Amino acid sequence: MKSFLKYIGLAGALSAALFACTEELPGVGSIEDLTPPSADFTYKSSTESFKEILFTNNSISAGIFEWDFGDGSTSDERNPTHIYSGEGSFTVKLVARDGNNLTSDTTITVEVVDELVPEFQCKSFECSDRSVWGSFSGSGSPTPPDESTGAKLGNSSQYLDQTIAVTGGVTYNVSFHYVSKNSGTSAGALLLEDPDNGIKFVDENIPMTDNSSEYVYISYIVETTNNTSQLRFSLNYVDTEARFDLVEIKKVE
Repeated sequence: MKSFLKYIGLAGALSAALFACTEELPGVGSIEDLTPPSADFTYKSSTESFKEILFTNNSISAGIFEWDFGDGSTSDERNPTHIYSGEGSFTVKLVARDGNNLTSDTTITVEVVDELVPEFQCKSFECSDRSVWGSFSGSGSPTPPDESTGAKLGNSSQYLDQTIAVTGGVTYNVSFHYVSKNSGTSAGALLLEDPDNGIKFVDENIPMTDNSSEYVYISYIVETTNNTSQLRFSLNYVDTEARFDLVEIKKVE
């Protein structure tokens, strides 16, 4: 009996040693990880509060995330929202990890400033409630810049109209992408105005595009007055079918 147990013990030890050795070696037919993780992110303040920062995770080949918001707070969410106590500069670090435990990290200084950052709702027209823009038809052809849905204005009953909060005495760049049919005279009538004070910043027809199958970019400069608190974007059908996408507004520094 003792000899038998001694044999079992010796066999077990050999098996364990063999397993330990083979575990450190690549498996037969294993494939090198050719797409290691790459950490990347952007951020913007919420339109509700400058203290509330919305983080967008642009990392690739990763499924586990570790955020350090630079104020002692952390998160493991993919796209977290963090509320800071007040203004300041915060060093935010993101570590992205894949299933092979490979990591990549990036660090960005986040500026939290008490300033209104205007933004159009449903700027890419992929909204469940289209009433935020008025009346339009969704269209994916030709392929819009966001590769999903554009807003089609095909008759006089369709239009785009939205009013947002802005800061007075600031210069903004209002832009969008669009494409139109070849027949007619205009892709639409655009009005950018201060609805409270009756000031028209832009009031003109949009030129038709040369190519009816490719979106083009167009932008307008708006210089708000000290009394301006709202900006209205109004776009109406004129005489040719057109599609629009990514209506954006950015402060000109």
